[in-house]
Amino acid sequence: MAAMLLSSFSSPRRLAFLALGLFLIAIVLVQKSSYREYLPKYDIPGLSGSKGGEQKSSLEEDLQEPERIEKPSHSSFKAPEWGQPEEHAQTRGGNAAPSFSSERYGDGFGALSTPASSSARATAESTSASSTLPTHSPSASHSSAGNSSDGHHALPHESYESVQMKIQELIKDWTPPPVGGHWPPYDGYYDATYDPNRWEGFEWDNDFYVNNGIKQLQQDLDGAKPQPYLPYPDGDSQASSKEGHGTRVPCKGPRGKLLNESDADIVRAFPALPEGFPEVAVGSANVSGVELDYCFDRYNRYGPYGYGQDETGYVDNWQRPTDKPDWSMVNWGELQDQCVIANRDRFGPQARNISALQAGQEKPETADKLLSSEVPGHKSRTALLIRTWEGYDYTENDIQALRALIVELNLLSGGEYQVFLLVNIKDNNILDIYDPTSRVYQDILDANVPKEFHDVSILWSESIFPKWYPDIGDWQVYWHQFLPLLWFSKTRPEFEYVWNWETDARYTGNHYQFLEAVANFSKQMPRKYLWERNHRFYFPAAHGKYEDWLADTDQEIERGMREGTANPVWGPQPYEPAGQEPIGPTPPRAMEDDHFDWGVGEEADLITLQPIWDPTHTEWSYRNKIWNYIPGVAPELTADDPLDADFDHPDFVDIPRRTYINTLSRFSRRQLHAMHAENTAGRAMQAEMWPASVALQHGLKAVYAPHPIWTDRKWPAWYLDAIFNSDAGRPAQWGQQADSPYNHDREHNFVGWSWYYQSEFPKALYRRWLGWPNEDGSPLSHVGGPGFEENGIEVDLPEAEDKGAVKVGGKGRLCLPPMLLHPVKKVRESEKGRESYESY
Repeated sequence: MAAMLLSSFSSPRRLAFLALGLFLIAIVLVQKSSYREYLPKYDIPGLSGSKGGEQKSSLEEDLQEPERIEKPSHSSFKAPEWGQPEEHAQTRGGNAAPSFSSERYGDGFGALSTPASSSARATAESTSASSTLPTHSPSASHSSAGNSSDGHHALPHESYESVQMKIQELIKDWTPPPVGGHWPPYDGYYDATYDPNRWEGFEWDNDFYVNNGIKQLQQDLDGAKPQPYLPYPDGDSQASSKEGHGTRVPCKGPRGKLLNESDADIVRAFPALPEGFPEVAVGSANVSGVELDYCFDRYNRYGPYGYGQDETGYVDNWQRPTDKPDWSMVNWGELQDQCVIANRDRFGPQARNISALQAGQEKPETADKLLSSEVPGHKSRTALLIRTWEGYDYTENDIQALRALIVELNLLSGGEYQVFLLVNIKDNNILDIYDPTSRVYQDILDANVPKEFHDVSILWSESIFPKWYPDIGDWQVYWHQFLPLLWFSKTRPEFEYVWNWETDARYTGNHYQFLEAVANFSKQMPRKYLWERNHRFYFPAAHGKYEDWLADTDQEIERGMREGTANPVWGPQPYEPAGQEPIGPTPPRAMEDDHFDWGVGEEADLITLQPIWDPTHTEWSYRNKIWNYIPGVAPELTADDPLDADFDHPDFVDIPRRTYINTLSRFSRRQLHAMHAENTAGRAMQAEMWPASVALQHGLKAVYAPHPIWTDRKWPAWYLDAIFNSDAGRPAQWGQQADSPYNHDREHNFVGWSWYYQSEFPKALYRRWLGWPNEDGSPLSHVGGPGFEENGIEVDLPEAEDKGAVKVGGKGRLCLPPMLLHPVKKVRESEKGRESYESY
């Protein structure tokens, strides 16, 4: 019958008309498909139509070919119809954000690259209509809502093979510098199919500095002045507000005044970004809820916390506080406790408890029970634990950043958060650290913590954990970084959530706004395909609007289901031979019957700031650091072999696991209880692999929050996607195969990011923001400081239209949007800025 029908269209001309007609019909059907109803289920900030609802060292290789996942039957999987995503909504608060250049990502040499995409590839030909990937080609116009994706359209799909050919061409178009001692070696990839150093040849993005400055900003804003920045409920943290069963009460600040009566304690910001400031390269501000409509200079950001208080003379656009506290006499713990007491009616009965600095080594009788402090209509409380250690050298900037965390998270929020220093004492034999009345305890505090932070400091050592978790067999904090969080949570049940934080993280914006934004984003994410979406980076220049990325990501997941490379997680994934008993919920319905409803409105048990991925088939150095999932099988870590780099077991490939890089993350009480239960049974994994693996096995909700990240070079958009969302040609396997960006040498690609544990860019940017020069490999090396800010400096910029010296700076102090930067170590002017893993 089909042959008879086609015979009437035997001529090429008629076949062409037939194909065109079918194509037009398909477009109409797609426009009316159910996907439009699916997208609004992602009820997250910045999306329209919402309806509710320390250094790696191993070079070991694992060349094992991953086993092919069993292909799901068509009866168990139903592909949705695909349509156009709805238009982007306006930014938070309706404020129009500054426009950004759409030419941020060129070919690395100043010219725009040919649009392409790596993992979003063309549909493979198939003889079966039922196995053909549904096409989805976004064409809706972009709004000017301030999202970093404005001005960008999703790049055209390309095949894996095509992208690999483009990578080869890009590699050949660069000659590495003849420099020895570089890691990865410049001369190590001549015959390779990849080069983790290639990005170093891309054009530097000097727009972070060249046109940045508050003088220029004021000209652009008709003389606008910095304004108080208070991103709290009702838009004003200083006014009492009705929330739940209690009234938010203003708290006393370090100057002895209530914060609603003390302008000197309030941070100020300019109401826009410098024109031409580089676009967000990774993630999104609108989507994650982070506000990028403001910028901060160093005086208005840190002035309330002591910056510049001993200087004399006029400072442009800054009112020096007349109240200068004797900071050594400030008791931050007492201020935080007073704030909680004043706001106690806002919290449930258990959450009102005042935290003891020392809870001792003994395990509470309730430790093995899952308790909850959440009471409907009441606020829960969150602890933020800053990981520090005996001998840590606090800089002035460290201290100012700690003050900012306490004021912004606790005192201005009415006690919703509480900040502690979690101080690791190295000598396990000193047990007096658990007795605050002992002289030894006080001597250790005096020697290791600035006086103003004594009453927020919790001393601990590894001596606790052989008693709590004897069956692990190893308790080194290097491998088991979260054991002290379990001890903290079980002995201080007033906190429903715990953030693990680090001393070398800096946020140029308001900490409360950031943490609340990523928590709200995570709460609104549905569970369907969540683990799979967590693998993949969102690059606005490559993927267009976030709705486009969602559509393409889910489409790739379902393509992977057809081709046998993806088997989406649905419910707990225990390792059956270990006899695990998951504590997470059972899915309320079959996956194919869920319309992205399950999980929407559910608080995340684990929030990460980098993707969550499966290391099993990668060459990530620590993928096999697994303790006792197979009884008695664990790494043998000795003084002679502290890594046991060759440790492996053939059954490890069957153990469900996930990892994420960097340990800054938020844990729910349920997440910590699941980790406690596993550690009690003797099971453990390397620190970065442990929380997400437990969440996966127990069926908990884990979310990667795509906060804004910038890069110091102008990466081609297609190359960003190809490198960081690499998948070895296996759909929906982003970052999880032999070409993973987390492999030891390929990880070098992250060095120019504003957020990655071994990046150099954060410190360079932060130092110049503080008014100091920085030594690096950029054309602006050694540039920074008063001369740069006030008068400008002549610099040779290779990419300048007029070759030769170009004047940069002279526009006043740098003004940065809210940026989460890491690592920013040794923040002293004398440190110059170079690191041991320098890449230039």
